[in-house]
Amino acid sequence: MITELLYHLPTWVVCLLYISILFAALEFGYFVGQRLHASWKNADPTNGQIILTSMFAVLGLMLAFTYGASVDRFNASKNAVIMEANAMPYCILRANLVVEPGRTELKQALLDYARTRILKQDIHRSKEEFQEIIQKSLQVQSKLWPIIEQIARQNSPSPFLLVAAVNQIIDAHTIRLAAIKDKLPISVVIMLIFVAAASLSVAGFNGGIAGRLNRWRTMTLALVLVGVMLVIHDFDHPVDGFIRVSHDSIISVINEMEANLAQ
Repeated sequence: MITELLYHLPTWVVCLLYISILFAALEFGYFVGQRLHASWKNADPTNGQIILTSMFAVLGLMLAFTYGASVDRFNASKNAVIMEANAMPYCILRANLVVEPGRTELKQALLDYARTRILKQDIHRSKEEFQEIIQKSLQVQSKLWPIIEQIARQNSPSPFLLVAAVNQIIDAHTIRLAAIKDKLPISVVIMLIFVAAASLSVAGFNGGIAGRLNRWRTMTLALVLVGVMLVIHDFDHPVDGFIRVSHDSIISVINEMEANLAQ
């Protein structure tokens, strides 16, 4: 349930959620510190600063780790799109070697399939809508093999090379789908939120014990943390975030395929 909540909420909702959690943690720590201010008047502030510095060091490690992991996943998704875009022209070249009947039908089927591989960049999709897109693509993909079987029966030139080219397209679909579904483990995301909230809570507590809290500085820090966490979240959502994988390579291939089919 938590996984579904974090992975399928719009980015702006996740932003508000992060801000609410971090600001609430800061104010809670300050409230508790104020309540204990009277009994901790003679407390040594050095110990609190050491703990706060240590927690921010742990937070820095968590941010670096999750940022690097999310960028790796984003690059994997981008490379999967490029791989798919490279596989399609190769298959079209093999299709040009096929004699009629079958050549035009195969090229049209490949073009129809390529068109299903483009995702609009200006909308946020629910899990159901994304599954519907995948099913539509698979339905068009399933029309390729009957055409390949028909061509193979005709003893067309290089049928095995054509089969290998179509296999590359199908493999590219599997790799691209796996890259999209590969997310940061939910335990890592929750731990990042917890460490960030705990660090700000300790900062607020130290301020409460000292009897003063510079909210401008601490809230600015909280907003910076939210910004970094949102970038991590966005890189981990290459399909429906603000930072999205470009489909220009596939669009260029589709234009080439349309021109080839028109000849």
